[in-house]
Amino acid sequence: MNQENVNKLVDWIKANRNYPAEQLKQSALQGGSSKEDFNAALNIANTPVAALEYKGVGIRFFALIIDTIIFGILFWLFIKIFWGAHVGGCKSSTLIGYSVIDYVSKNETFYGLCNSPVLLYFLVIFIYYVLLEWKLGGTLGKLTVGMRVVKSTGEPLNLKASLIRNVMRIVDFLPFFYLVGAISIWNSKTKQRVGDRLAKTVVVSKFSIK
Repeated sequence: MNQENVNKLVDWIKANRNYPAEQLKQSALQGGSSKEDFNAALNIANTPVAALEYKGVGIRFFALIIDTIIFGILFWLFIKIFWGAHVGGCKSSTLIGYSVIDYVSKNETFYGLCNSPVLLYFLVIFIYYVLLEWKLGGTLGKLTVGMRVVKSTGEPLNLKASLIRNVMRIVDFLPFFYLVGAISIWNSKTKQRVGDRLAKTVVVSKFSIK
C-alpha cells in the first residue's frame, strides 16, 4: 500500500462525496491507483472524525512533564560525557553552564556544555519527538497517559507531518513554556496548537482511534 497515494485519495474522495463509491473506485483505478489503496482511503474517508476525542492543555501538560523528566536524564548523561572547563570562556552563544573569573589574572573559565554538545542535545530531543510521533504515534509522555498524535482525518502520521509539527514547536514554545501553543489549543475546537494546524494533526485519546 502506498501511504502517500492513500492520503491523496482520501482528500479526493471527500471532495467528491456526491458521486457513488463504485464510480469513484473506477475513476481511481483508471488513474493508476490500486484497489488496496482505494479501499484503504475509502475507509479513512468514511471514518467519522467527530468520534475522535481531542485532548486539551491539562493532560498534554502532564505528558510534557514526563517527557521533560526524560530530557533531564538525557541532560545528565550529556554532562557526564561532555562537561568540561573552557579556559578563556565559551566563545559560542550556544552554551549551558557558568563562568568563573579570576580577578587576579583576569582570566575567565567556562564550565559546562559549549557549542556542539548543546546543539547535539537539542538535536536528540528533536529526533525523539519526530521519530516517536511518526513511528509510535506519540512520545513516551503521550503514550503513558493514553494519547496519540494522528492526522486530522484519524490516520497515522507520516514523516512529513511529524517534521512540520515538531519544527513548529519553536513557535508554540514562545514566549516561554508553550504559552503560544496553549492559547492556540484553548481557541481551537479540535485542540490544535500552531504546529498541529500547519501539519493538519490532532492529539486524541488512543481509545477513540479506530
